[in-house]
Amino acid sequence: MSATEVLGPAVAGTWYPAGRDALAALVDRLLDAAEAGAARAVIAPHAGYAYSGSLAATALRALELSGTRRVILLGPSHHFGFAGAAVPAEGRACRTPLGDLAIDREAVAALGASPGFRMDDRVFVPEHALESELPFLQRLLPDGLAIVPVLVGGGASRADAADVARALEPLLDEATRIVVSSDFTHYGTAFGYVPFREAVPERIEALDRGALAAIAAGDAAGFARYVDETGATICGRRAIDVLLRLPAGSRGRTVAYDTSGRQTGRWDHSVSYAAVEFPA
Repeated sequence: MSATEVLGPAVAGTWYPAGRDALAALVDRLLDAAEAGAARAVIAPHAGYAYSGSLAATALRALELSGTRRVILLGPSHHFGFAGAAVPAEGRACRTPLGDLAIDREAVAALGASPGFRMDDRVFVPEHALESELPFLQRLLPDGLAIVPVLVGGGASRADAADVARALEPLLDEATRIVVSSDFTHYGTAFGYVPFREAVPERIEALDRGALAAIAAGDAAGFARYVDETGATICGRRAIDVLLRLPAGSRGRTVAYDTSGRQTGRWDHSVSYAAVEFPA
């Protein structure tokens, strides 16, 4: 395939190892420490593997693997502020050091023709949100797996989330799983979010737990209201909103939670991570 038909990798060698053997060994170790599950959808973090790799492995290991032939990947565009969502225009595969994952072009074409969608390879080129999940899928699932990459724009509205959910629903057959890529609260001056300065670890977790409670209940309206009222800096909020509007997002369970603040001891700059499963 030509370069225009292959998307990525953008963050190999920075967010995770660039070498095939080193990456495979790391991902396998993280997956071996996680428990298998029976989820049809999950929320997984997308930070560097040193920070959130174990939680990403926990989330993706929770997927029901038997019979899976397609994974819809939903995540936020960190670099482009467009409204609605985007799917690849010409891209036919996403690449990591472990190889290529084929893009389901038929599904992508159907989405690209739907309200709320645009077809644009450009927005995928620098993006890490979806790429971070791919090596785990490559080690978990069989050859022949197809992916449907969907980036929700930074300018997406709740109405856009509704359009995206309506377009995705016909794709949700028994062989399809959903992975939503999102980190949770980004706390600190670098993120423009310092709503409190006392009891920071406890208050960050309480903030995240409030969002996770709405997610677990499958309450799209409640989740949106909570984020609006608190200002919680959840980068994948609109992608989560999409999931909560789908039958697969009707009830969830948080299976792991952590923060970079706890890991580094720095509470002036902290990002939260959660692994959430949505059982069949």
